[in-house]
Amino acid sequence: MRRLLLLCGALLALASAAVAQSDTSQILIPKRIFVGDTAELHFVFSSGLDFFADDDNVSEKHLLASTLPFKMENDDFTLRNAVIRKTGAQYSVVLTFIPWKVGLIDIPPFDLYAAVFGASAVPFMIDYAPIEVSSIMQGDDVPLKPFASPLLFPGTIYFVYAQIAVLLALLAFVVQMAIRWQKFSAKFRERRMLRRNARNARKAIRRLKKLARTSPKLSDVVFCSAIQKIFRDYLTERFGVPFGALTKNQFIPVFNTLTVSAVGGFALDNFEAIVEIFTRTDYIRFARGSLEAKRLPAERFAAAFRDGEREELLATSRAVIKLFER
Repeated sequence: MRRLLLLCGALLALASAAVAQSDTSQILIPKRIFVGDTAELHFVFSSGLDFFADDDNVSEKHLLASTLPFKMENDDFTLRNAVIRKTGAQYSVVLTFIPWKVGLIDIPPFDLYAAVFGASAVPFMIDYAPIEVSSIMQGDDVPLKPFASPLLFPGTIYFVYAQIAVLLALLAFVVQMAIRWQKFSAKFRERRMLRRNARNARKAIRRLKKLARTSPKLSDVVFCSAIQKIFRDYLTERFGVPFGALTKNQFIPVFNTLTVSAVGGFALDNFEAIVEIFTRTDYIRFARGSLEAKRLPAERFAAAFRDGEREELLATSRAVIKLFER
């Protein structure tokens, strides 16, 4: 079937060769091209030869690159696409290319029949006229024009001014909303922190009250451990630092680090009061049976609580926590 089509095409080519070569034109898009531009070169002709005889449903075919007498990539240009298009009885061979040199580029002629069908009994030659590639350095060819004001319809300038005013107002609104959002976020975070601290303080005071109720049943050592545990949990939640892993001698330095030593007065006094509570309870926990605990007077050196001392310690602890939340 393919050989029959080639034979028929060859006979038609002989009959219409003269007509095919007579009515031709060449179009370059754009008309003026420079090195590196992508351009299209159209070769338009009329012919009785049907290049779409094997498929009437298409109006465009790609040319076979292997049949062209030049490489797709060469020193003069790069061929990106090559097609033949049909519009009625008229054909257009379109080469899409990028030029790489300034001056005239002469694309070698090629057999269109072979480029379409892969073989040709009778050559049907397409010969493009040389095309010129301009240089951007030739400024005298394209003189620069002076700057001109934009052309506006009557009254348009007021519309432009109105748009600028609206944009400025919108920008001011966005900035104002961003500032308000930052203030709102800061206030929200502050309130959330205050609620969390208040919850933590209430929890610690409830635990102190419970410890006061169970105090008569507890030994001095157990009581001391319990009150220290309450304070360590409270301080860990309050300041976000694991006070459970710190010794009492580290409390003040850590507090100064957290506040960059900028907080003084009652806040520092509160921490010193906590350190005193830990000092007293540590002595009772660890000095029992030691020579120090046997010194006189006993009310000063004994490793045990004096009468009413537990109540005093609990009252001081509650007062310290309440002062922190002020």
